[in-house]
Amino acid sequence: MDHHWVAKAWLSDVGLPQYSQAFHNHLVDGRLLNSLTRRDLERHLNITKKFHQALQARRIQCEHQNVDPLVWTSHRVMKWIKDIDLKEFAESLLSSGVHGAVMVLDPTFNTDAMATALGIPSNKHMVRRHLVEEMKTLIRFSPKARNGRDLSCHSSYGSLPREGRDQTPPRAEGSPIHGYTSIEVTNV
Repeated sequence: MDHHWVAKAWLSDVGLPQYSQAFHNHLVDGRLLNSLTRRDLERHLNITKKFHQALQARRIQCEHQNVDPLVWTSHRVMKWIKDIDLKEFAESLLSSGVHGAVMVLDPTFNTDAMATALGIPSNKHMVRRHLVEEMKTLIRFSPKARNGRDLSCHSSYGSLPREGRDQTPPRAEGSPIHGYTSIEVTNV
C-alpha cells in the first residue's frame, strides 16, 4: 500500500477524504499507517476529532481479533497461522493465494487444502489434527460460513468432531473401562 493509495482510495473508503492531502504530503503508506498513534494523528496530520482518531485505533484493535476471517488478507491469515503455533509453516502462504474469503467461501477449501498450502507433510498427523480443530473454531465464528460445510481431513487420521465426542453413551458399571486405573501405550 503506497502513499497514493492510502491518501486517495483508503481514506475515501473509510469516509475520511478530508485528510487526503495531509496523508499525501506526509507520505503515509501502509507501514506508517500501521504505526501511527493518536499523538501522531493529532500533531502531524491535524486529525483532532476524537472519533476520527478512534477509527485508527479500532483498525489496529481489529487486527488482533478472530472475528470475521472473510475479510482477512493473506498476511492476516499468516498471522493467524503463527498465533495457533504453526509459525514454521506460515511463510508458505506468501504466494499461495490463500486469504480469508477462500477459507470461508470456497466449498472445496478444507483443512487438507490448507495443510497442502502450508506445506505440512502428510505424516505430521498431530499437526494436521491441530489445524483441523483450529480451522473449525475459526470458521464457526464467521458470519458467512456455510452451515454443514465439511472442514475435516479426508484421511485416516481424522478425529471425531467435538459434538460426536460429547454424545457417547456412559459405560456400564461392570465395564472393563471402570476396572483399570492406568493405561499402557504400546507400539502399534
